This record gives sequence, structure tokens and C-alpha cells, in this order.
Amino acid sequence: MSTPAVEKFLDQAGSSLVLPAAGDEPVEPGRRDRVLVSCADRGALRSLVAPAGVRSAVVGLHLAGGPVPVTMVPKPEWPALQGIHARSAGEGWLTVLRFERPVEVAEVVAEAGRQSVWGDAVGNRGLWVGGVDAVSEKVPADVLPGGMAAMVVSEVTGRTPAGLGSPAGPLSLGPLDERVLNPIGFVAAVPGSADVVALSSLDLRDGPCEGLVASVRGAAGVRIDRSDAGDARVVAGLAMAGVPLVPDAAGGLSPALAGLLGSSVSVALAAPVDLSDALAREEHSVVLRRAALDTFSTRAWRAAVASSVGVRVALQPAVSVVLATRRADMLDFALRQVAKQRGVEALELVLAPHGFAVDEGRVRAALPAAVALTVVARPEETPFGDVLAAAASAASGDVALKMDDDDWYAPDVVADLLRARDYSGAEMVGMPAEMHYVAERDLTVKRGHPSEGYARFVAGGTMMVDRGLLREVGSFRSVRKYVDAQLIAAVTAAGAAIYRTHGLGYVLRRNASGHTWEVDLDYLLDPVRVERTWEGFRPSRLLEHDPVERP
Repeated sequence: MSTPAVEKFLDQAGSSLVLPAAGDEPVEPGRRDRVLVSCADRGALRSLVAPAGVRSAVVGLHLAGGPVPVTMVPKPEWPALQGIHARSAGEGWLTVLRFERPVEVAEVVAEAGRQSVWGDAVGNRGLWVGGVDAVSEKVPADVLPGGMAAMVVSEVTGRTPAGLGSPAGPLSLGPLDERVLNPIGFVAAVPGSADVVALSSLDLRDGPCEGLVASVRGAAGVRIDRSDAGDARVVAGLAMAGVPLVPDAAGGLSPALAGLLGSSVSVALAAPVDLSDALAREEHSVVLRRAALDTFSTRAWRAAVASSVGVRVALQPAVSVVLATRRADMLDFALRQVAKQRGVEALELVLAPHGFAVDEGRVRAALPAAVALTVVARPEETPFGDVLAAAASAASGDVALKMDDDDWYAPDVVADLLRARDYSGAEMVGMPAEMHYVAERDLTVKRGHPSEGYARFVAGGTMMVDRGLLREVGSFRSVRKYVDAQLIAAVTAAGAAIYRTHGLGYVLRRNASGHTWEVDLDYLLDPVRVERTWEGFRPSRLLEHDPVERP
């Protein structure tokens, strides 16, 4: 990984150290004039555990590849940061940090890894793994890698750490870092001439990494033309990143490879798909990335390990759906959109009838028993923003999701938003208003909005926001219209990030009137803004709607 910039950095020091050290070379603690931390990409940096006790006032962070250099805001307890300089170094980047006094390099590495992605504060999710998480006598490990299981009962936990041994199946491949291997940057509209590239033609030396994903973003997909079990980790990482993968038509997946990938990923991979059809290609990508994220991400891996050793681990955030409606005739339709949601551990509906009364027993009967219900009625003259604010105040979940009463939602909308929240770190996530059903014309419109990226706007009927942030910004503003735009503006002003995932599971209904966001039909159907249209109601197959819900 050496480059002229890296060599110059090391040549300027009397005593220097390069991390990670080669092979099993021991690293003596102590002060160095300079320390260089060299990694393949952000994923390698985030997984690196630097040796304790090494201190330096000058720390270089070298990434051999990746889209951006490392930068960071120092922790307040560290010596003052006197300078930071990032520059290109070959195909990668070198960032040099100069501190007032020597700093613990292991702490700089850990913090740089955290800050290399947006808003990463989840830590170990409640499971402490020796050799990966920083552990001590006061904070002992729950599990130890390989055959390192200890026989001594910890005075802190009252148990011995379990040994991971040699896990089989998907557990043996993970964890894969969803903050680096994720659909961010997915290209929905690749050129018609784009090829399906062979897995064997790719440079797999660094395993699943940012450079590998970037190299295939413009391809129609990747064909798994060999069924080597040694490729399983790469295949899993590409799937998490949303790269459309297909098995070789001749051989399919070998039992060994399928066993490592797990049933849900193998089934998603084997599903027939026409990668020349942009919509079918994106649908295939979404189904595959869901399965891979739920199998190989750090959240999934730690949850599976914790379950196997009986350790309590962080749960999926509890979700409160905030649903305000002033149309009694749309209530049954809206309740069906909530009732169908799956893949969510804790779901609550806060229903806010606006100007009419509801039979709570009837509402309760329309929802699964596992879905909690709160009804917050408000008079007709109450501004819409106040109705939503009252509903949000009554919510008990970790995040609040605003749903609209007349739009269509796929069964995986809530779960997809939670996945996007995990891999983006954004405080607000949502979907684009990608699919519209124009009632006046009996026409389905796909608008071609960019997705899988940080954005300034998401569809109001899909806004999921941390409830703590919602309180901090004053909740929904007391307005009668543009309530969604008001909240997005407040979130942006607070310095939070907004992320827009795919929009194939959401269809926005456009009637002639009755919307808080009124828009001219000619504007909506302007060919400049429309990618594709269909006569009648033609949503993505991911909607999985009941025929009774059709317009």
C-alpha cells in the first residue's frame, strides 16, 4: 500500500510505526514520533483494533481506496488538534493529524472509523466480543473468537465467556459492515448497453470492499460464474450493497456456497430476473439486499451470536406510526396498510381522526394483536400540524413514521426504512415519491427520482424520524398545509441528515383535490419528470397489494 505520499510521511520521523503490524509482529507500547495506520478502505479502518499503549502527536490515516479521505472532529478530552491535512495518495487518501501532545493512537483509530460514516453511535449493540471490542477486567467479553473460551467465571457477569469456535453457515461469514457495504449509490438506470459482468473477472483480493462495489455500480449485474465457497463473503457483501447478482445459468449455486449464504439469500439469488428491464433489475436488487442485510450485517450477526449464547442485545427500534385522517371513508384502507407490515419487532399505531369519531373496538379488530393502538382525536378546526403534533406526543416508539391515509404501502415499508436508518445513520429516512397513481387519468407514473442517497427531501407519507429529534425541533409545526416541508426544514436546520431509500414499495395517490400539497397535473406528467407510465393501476411487484385495495 506504499505510495510516495506515505513514504514521505514516514521519512520525516525519527521513530515511526506502521499499523497494522505485519504478521504476528508484536507492537511495544510507548511513544512514537509518527504512527501510520494503513487500511484498504473505511471498512478495514472501522474493524481495525489498534494495540493499546501506543502514543503519538502525529497520526497518519491511509486508505488505499474509497471515495473520500478520513476526516474527523477530535474528542474533547484529547490534546488539542493543531492541524489536519488530507490529500490523495495513489488511488487512495492520506490524512495527517497533528496534536498538541501525544494521543492514544487506538482511540484515534476507533474514532476515525466511527466518523468515517455519518452518525455512527451504536457501538457493540450489547454484545462484547473479545478481540473486536475493547474489553477490560471491568468490562469482560461475552464471547471470544475461535477456541479461546475462558474457563474462569467472571466476577462481573457471573459466567464464563463463550467461545465462537468455528461457526457454520452464514454466521461464519459475518459480520459485514452495513455502514460501508450498503445500497448507497445504487444506480437504478444503467445504460442499456451495460454488461452483466462475471464474478471471476473482478479483482477480489481485498474481499468485499468499497472499491469492488464501485467497480460494478455501472454494470447491469454480476453473474456468479463459479460456485467456489471461498467467494461466499464477497457475494454476501455485494448483495448487501444492492448489486444485482444472478447465478450462472449452467450450474447455479453449489450446495457449499448456498449453505454459507443461507436460505433467504440463496432463494433471492435464484429468482429469475431480466436485468435488461430497469424496474425488474431494481426489484431484484431490493429483495436481495434485504435478505443479505438481515443475514450478514453487524446488527444481524451480533443478534445471532447473542441469541446462541444467551446474551441480551440491542433490539430493533420500536416504531410508532402516526396516521392522521379527516376522511372516514379512507379509514379501513389506511388500517390495512398498517396491518400488513412485517419484519418489525415492535409496532404501534397512533391514529388521529381529524373531525370525526372512530369506534376504537373496530379499529382494534382491524389490526394484529401485536400492534399497539392509541387514538388521539382532534376537532375539525384544529390545524393539521397540531393534529400530527398531538399524535406524535402520544407515541411511545423510538422512531415516529408519518403515514398518509390514501397512499399504498408494501408490507416491507417499515422494515425497509429501519434498514435504511441502520446503514445510512440518518436521523430522518424516507422514500421518494417515485410511483404515483393519477386517479383522473387512471394512470400509473414512475417519475425516476434518485434514490439510495442522502437528500434534502423525502415523500411526506414516508418520513421516519427519531422521536428525540422530533421533540428537539418542536415537533410538527402548527400549520394547515406544507406540514411535511416544515418538518424537513426543521430537521435540516438542526444539522441532521436525511436519507432517501428506494420508493418501489410506496405509491402516492393523486386525486383531483384534497391534498395538502397541490400540484398541477401538467407538472406531474411533464415528460422531463416522467420515466415510465402504465395505463391503470400498475405498481411494482414489491407492493404485494390485496385486490380489495385497488382503486
